[in-house]
Amino acid sequence: MIPAVRMLCSALVVSALALSGCSHSSAPAALNVVEAPGPNVAEGHLRRQIDQAPRTLDPGLSVEVPAQRVIDDLFEGLVRLDPAGQLIPALASRWEISADQLQWTFHLRPDARWSDDSPITAHDVVFGWRRVVDPATASQAAQMLAPVRNALQIAGGKLPPDQLGVQALDAHTLVVHLVAPTGWFAYQLTNNSLFPVPEHVVRQHGAGWVKPGVMVSNGAFVLKEARINGAIQLVRNTRYRDAAAVKLQRVTYYPVGDRAAAVSRYLAGDVDVTDGFPIEDIELLSQQLGSQLKLAPYLGTFMFGLNQTRPPFNSAALRMALTLAVDRDVLTSKLLHGLYLPAYTLVPAYGGYEPPLPEWVKWTAEQRHARARQLYAQAGYSAANPLQVELSYPTSGPDTRRVLEALAAMWQVNLGAEVRLANEEWRVHQQNRRLSVHALFFNAWIGDYPDPQTFLDLYRVGSPQNHGKYSNANYERLIALGSNTGDAQQRTQAWQQAESQLNADAAFIPVYYYQSRHLIRPWVQGWQGNITDRHPSRDLWLSTQVSQ
Repeated sequence: MIPAVRMLCSALVVSALALSGCSHSSAPAALNVVEAPGPNVAEGHLRRQIDQAPRTLDPGLSVEVPAQRVIDDLFEGLVRLDPAGQLIPALASRWEISADQLQWTFHLRPDARWSDDSPITAHDVVFGWRRVVDPATASQAAQMLAPVRNALQIAGGKLPPDQLGVQALDAHTLVVHLVAPTGWFAYQLTNNSLFPVPEHVVRQHGAGWVKPGVMVSNGAFVLKEARINGAIQLVRNTRYRDAAAVKLQRVTYYPVGDRAAAVSRYLAGDVDVTDGFPIEDIELLSQQLGSQLKLAPYLGTFMFGLNQTRPPFNSAALRMALTLAVDRDVLTSKLLHGLYLPAYTLVPAYGGYEPPLPEWVKWTAEQRHARARQLYAQAGYSAANPLQVELSYPTSGPDTRRVLEALAAMWQVNLGAEVRLANEEWRVHQQNRRLSVHALFFNAWIGDYPDPQTFLDLYRVGSPQNHGKYSNANYERLIALGSNTGDAQQRTQAWQQAESQLNADAAFIPVYYYQSRHLIRPWVQGWQGNITDRHPSRDLWLSTQVSQ
């Protein structure tokens, strides 16, 4: 394509992005909003929208955000996050760490009970963790226990589950043996997969233990009803260890995948909390709903995975060409209304961690595009022989579709690549990613805890989340170095070098960093934005005495 035509096409892409960001609002010009609290408020009944129907409510098997919302209400781990996202005791009242930081001892509350009134013991924790790393369970969360002695060997089938470095000294004392000093281990325990599960119920009912009427849990609520792709109803757990602090009587989760439809239900008064809203509606919603619109930094990255074990993405040149051809600043400022930040690395900057930026971040768009075309040609592609590939993604609302259409347009304009969009039902997409069916695929990740390792572990050999089968010996060495040192500075340097290796290998295509966005009714109290975007219903309450 000659430069003049390329410049015209680029201008057309920018124009399309600007138009799609300004003229396709799903909300009406004037919103008809239900302003007064409904009868659910007096009843203590909170109604929440989630983006997908959970694939499972089994803590040891779930790795999805919608399921996490519900599981956070049904179960509780040794520790938990408070409304501000800070770590506080939960099932464990206290813990000690040995001088060498390799042994953690947790003291469980002796009065903690399961919802069937049976005692919660350290043996339930041991059972749950062994179950997660047992290859027979096929849990995608096994990597979460990587810091624990023998966890990876067990997950790899080299040792039996009873060799996991965790033991119950007695009913209320749990000892965990780590492979190396792991300062963030307590944060890791807030992950659903490390919550205890009732051994006596799981053994009796097998996979059916999570069904309503069968499930026994230890959180602030218990499962009353769960319809297939429908509402999930929870009721207050009177045997919860801190039941007196729970102010809600009921919580109902409504899976609504289309965020425009979720906003409509919110405006109609059907739900009190949404898990998001269409990006193009942000100005209108902000103007007319004011403080009901909640935005906060979020530990998440929107990116694409590439299967590196077979053509065409076994070519590092092609992977880098696609990475360089993405105009992230245009995408985030025009189509995404400045709501998200351009992503150039895997880990978002937060706290004291600064990710290493690739050299090409400093280049002009023209320089990036020129280098992308060189690499595209080096990989064997041209106008006469364009790359033709499908981009697989889960069915979702129009926001995601518009982003993908814009990216496909950029790859067409800047390289001549022909990228077709192929959507799949969410569960099918999850399964196909696990089976490495896709060549190019949606692969966003939300951090499980506030530490770079929750992202960096994704690309380790053997990680169940390494869907693109990335493998690099230097990367493995750097991750091992960062994981096995107690020196904070050395650890940060190892993480940064590992990220630089990922960037150099174009192991994935980063696009943008998330920001959480919700609509929250004025009568919903106790909500605080936090980087994990976790808001268990036990921390919320409803009040008719509200100020707009």
